[in-house]
Amino acid sequence: MKYEFNVFQAEANGNIYWVARSKILKGCIGQGETAEEAILELNQNEKEWLLTAKQFNIPIPMPEIKKDIVFSGKFSLRMSPLVHEEAFNNAKELGISLNQYINDSIIEHNAKHHSRFYSILDQSDIEISLHTTKIIDMDSIKYTSNIKEEM
Repeated sequence: MKYEFNVFQAEANGNIYWVARSKILKGCIGQGETAEEAILELNQNEKEWLLTAKQFNIPIPMPEIKKDIVFSGKFSLRMSPLVHEEAFNNAKELGISLNQYINDSIIEHNAKHHSRFYSILDQSDIEISLHTTKIIDMDSIKYTSNIKEEM
């Protein structure tokens, strides 16, 4: 196959079956009892879709080629001068570099997004800080999962 696709299970009238759907070619799908059957049918339907598009002069999209992203750990950031000054002063007060302060802030912000999955219990005994300048005894923290299984 030339085009990226999704494979998933679907249900209709009490019957569960597999669907393989092209992400690029509109209306191009395959179905089957197994994921493999759905992919095989999609492969055949993709060929038919392309032949029909050529026959009727329908524009054929180029396949999307994805490349792995390699992160260097560097990026440029623009901020207001007031935010810059406040961050600088906070970093200085903590005795860390502005770079470390921004890194810690991003870590903390990212952790808040993950907190919907985990809640920390029994916090009365410990003070938690996500700044890398402080040491946290992870063995004393109890985690519980709030992840609900979705069907």
